[in-house]
Amino acid sequence: MQLTLDLAAPENDLGGNAPESLEIRLGAAVEFCFRRAEIHFRRRFERAQLTFNLRGMAAAVAYPAKNLIRVNRDLLERNVEDFLLNTIPHEVSHLIAYRVHGRGIAPHGVEWAAIMREVYGCEPLRCHDYDVRPGLTAAYRYRCGCDAGHMLSTRRHNSARRGRRYFCRRCRQPLRFSHREEPAG
Repeated sequence: MQLTLDLAAPENDLGGNAPESLEIRLGAAVEFCFRRAEIHFRRRFERAQLTFNLRGMAAAVAYPAKNLIRVNRDLLERNVEDFLLNTIPHEVSHLIAYRVHGRGIAPHGVEWAAIMREVYGCEPLRCHDYDVRPGLTAAYRYRCGCDAGHMLSTRRHNSARRGRRYFCRRCRQPLRFSHREEPAG
């Protein structure tokens, strides 16, 4: 039994991958997963709160005791279909496993894996294989006292703009913004 979820972008929105549209599609995927679990376990489950404030390399993180799923919006936007079909069942499985089996289970243990397989028809994989390289949108060239070239990611550049100081390892002088470079490709 493979999870078949038709959450194609609605025809009447602006492209289907606008942030609001993605949030709606993600919410629908979460609802679908909860309904599937309710049918399987023949009981109701309280719906999880969704937030879109996760950063870094994780696609999403479930907090079963808080009934919360935090989503990495950047990875969602770059991997929409796989996110809906694999990441969301993965995270909802954590919440369902906690509700059905209690606190003492391993995060990716047999209970979680069984829900992934039996309820959602998904392979119980621990990690995604999304491209998580930072700075895919742009790179920022910085200069120092010895004129060594330094490239900072968008996150570090924004941090520098807010006052954080970065230094050259060679001459130990503070880095000064030079210009933005668009990514190749």
